[in-house]
Amino acid sequence: MKITYRKAVTEKDKVLLVPFYSDLENVPEAYREWLKARLKSGDLTGKKDSHVTFYPGSSIEPGRIVFYCFGDLEEASSRRVRATLAKAVKLLRKHVMPELSIVFNNRFLQFPREIGEALALANYNQAIYKTGRDKREAEEKMIKKIFIISSEIDRVQKFEIDEGVKVGLAVNEVRDLVNSPHNFVDVETLSARAEKICAENKIKITVLDRKELEKLKMGALLAVNNGSNHPAKLVVMEYLPLGRRQDPIVLVGKGVTFDTGGVNIKPTQGLSEMHMDMAGAAAVLGVFMLLRDLDIRQNVIGLLPLTDNAVDACSQKPSDVITSFCGKTIEVGNTDAEGRLILCDAISYAIKKYKPSAVIDIATLTGACMVALGDQIAGMWGNNVQMKERMKNAALETDEEVWEMPIHEIHREGMKGKFADLNNIDGDTSGLAGACTAAAFIENFVEHTDWIHLDIAGPAMPKKPKEVDFPGASGFGVRLLTRFLQNIK
Repeated sequence: MKITYRKAVTEKDKVLLVPFYSDLENVPEAYREWLKARLKSGDLTGKKDSHVTFYPGSSIEPGRIVFYCFGDLEEASSRRVRATLAKAVKLLRKHVMPELSIVFNNRFLQFPREIGEALALANYNQAIYKTGRDKREAEEKMIKKIFIISSEIDRVQKFEIDEGVKVGLAVNEVRDLVNSPHNFVDVETLSARAEKICAENKIKITVLDRKELEKLKMGALLAVNNGSNHPAKLVVMEYLPLGRRQDPIVLVGKGVTFDTGGVNIKPTQGLSEMHMDMAGAAAVLGVFMLLRDLDIRQNVIGLLPLTDNAVDACSQKPSDVITSFCGKTIEVGNTDAEGRLILCDAISYAIKKYKPSAVIDIATLTGACMVALGDQIAGMWGNNVQMKERMKNAALETDEEVWEMPIHEIHREGMKGKFADLNNIDGDTSGLAGACTAAAFIENFVEHTDWIHLDIAGPAMPKKPKEVDFPGASGFGVRLLTRFLQNIK
């Protein structure tokens, strides 16, 4: 998708989208009276998402003009502009139109990044594995060129629109990864994708294979991997624009490429979606697609512990006792609580090797988080008030919502093992506060490092997508984490 800027509408604009607020002040004067007549006749309500099409019939004007109402100006916000523009673009994509022109004035240009994000996020092609006519039809409905028309736009606004487009396109790549089934995206292919991203962005990458993980004694990650025919890997990405002048921020993404539940096998319902259990790792990859392009001036380390959780004669069993990388022993209360096991080894490794200023882990960790918050909001836990406030602000700016959740002493007590240091579930109150006890388990491995845990089990693949999303993967976390890093001063 290519963005081009122009100052005026011409006859070359085949389809022109004119966003407007209900007071009509930003509608080009040539069309204002026509639009007022449509409001009077009832063809247009003037409420948010109401729209009408005008065919000028003149050789010096666009062939078709679509007026799309964004509601009342008093209710304008970053969320509304992003969401409503995405809906308008989706509406127009139903027709075959490789080019789209859009008129913006400064009422809309106060939200340039949101404009860019909406244009890219709404122009997503889900038909990645379709063939023949279905594939051709989906590709034909992709918008190849967008002309942004404004006599008022300045250099900074263009820069921010372009930045928003870059972020949206990275989210689309993450959507592709998360939507892909396990026979297309497994440990090897996800690791190879990370290597490609790092090569394209000149970022150092190290991939630790199973033999190296055995030498490092990453017992928790390896225990989850025991039943798989895809050897585990730990992908380590190092973006260090500031060299040694700054302790890095570490991002850890859960990378379970398919989760059967292991010996505690999951029920059939929902099992076909368990290829999405690597959405945390994919989100971290999305951030690394952007770090250099957005010139983020933070040292960032990305860790992706990769495995699938399969059922085999060698699979870990309930009651097994395993030894994690940091030496803590863990009773396996449930093999389907595997995400926290692979995260704990990656987090411990990051703290020992990099001595980071902060750690953020992101994972599709618990169904319990969806029970608590639904499938549009991520749960957030952490040990640093200022850091959590920054994450909340980033969530407000990106509309990737988080809600702070507690770790109470009772949750910590529930994670203590009977025969080992820890248990990976609270067996006494199994099914209660499962998201909080999972966070309490991970907390045991962060030591004194500032830390945030994001449980994205719901918003990674919500049943009811937001306006900018499509059925399937949302790419949740890319915009949130990128903005969090950009906002650090």
